[in-house]
This record gives sequence, C-alpha cells and structure tokens, in this order.
Amino acid sequence: MEKIISLLKKEQIRITPQRQEMISILKKSKQHWTAEEIFNELGREFSSVSITTVYNNLKLFVKMGIVEELQFGEGLSKFEWKDEEHYHIICSNCGKIEDFYYPQLKEVEAFAEDLSKFKIKNHQLQFYGICKDCLGRDGKAGEEE
Repeated sequence: MEKIISLLKKEQIRITPQRQEMISILKKSKQHWTAEEIFNELGREFSSVSITTVYNNLKLFVKMGIVEELQFGEGLSKFEWKDEEHYHIICSNCGKIEDFYYPQLKEVEAFAEDLSKFKIKNHQLQFYGICKDCLGRDGKAGEEE
C-alpha cells in the first residue's frame, strides 16, 4: 500500500480515504470486480461515494498501470489488481473468471514480434469454456456449442 501511495503522491494525486479503500478492495482479493461491485463494497464504509467517483478512480488506476481493465464486449468491463502476468479462463455459462499462469506464453509474444516485425506493446489471451460448477449442475452445460 505504501508503494501505491508514494506513486499517487508523485503524480500529485490526493490520497483520499475513498481512494485508499478502493485500492484496498482491489488489492486484497484475486476477484475480478465490476465498477458496480466496487461501488457497493465501497458504499458499506462511505455511503456518500458516487458511482462516478468509482469510475473516475478506476480510469486513473488503469492509466497508472496498477489496475487492469478486462473488457468482455457489450460495455462489460471487470477490473483487477495488476500483479504478475497472467491470463484468464472464462466460463461461457456463468461468467466466472479464473486466473491462469503460464510463463511460456510470453515466448509467443516474442515469436509474434520476430515474425511480424511489429514492436508488440502488449497482448491478451483468454480461454472460454464451462467451469466445473456449471458442468456439475447437469453434466451437460454448454454441450450444444
């Protein structure tokens, strides 16, 4: 937390209790949060906080590189604390997201850069399937796909 506060101060960004709590919410769990979920969680301690405040801070955190925005189309974004490089597996049935760590996938980026002669700045890799919970409900979830 001290490192993040120092970074905010360096950028001359006020350290408000709401901002600190948002950082704490994002940092403490591996959850993939919607802005509304963060708003609801934050509202437990700060009843006067607005959804606009949450969106503005999320935008700031993404710009600073401390939070990652995961876009899933149709305007749906989820946010997570940006720690070590990882990818995501998403359940096509319930929307559950799990992190997937596989360090050799960085080699794919290097290969793509070498092959294309592009300077790759970043990449996204997402896997879609049916989670074990959905499969367990009826054993057939998503089989028609």
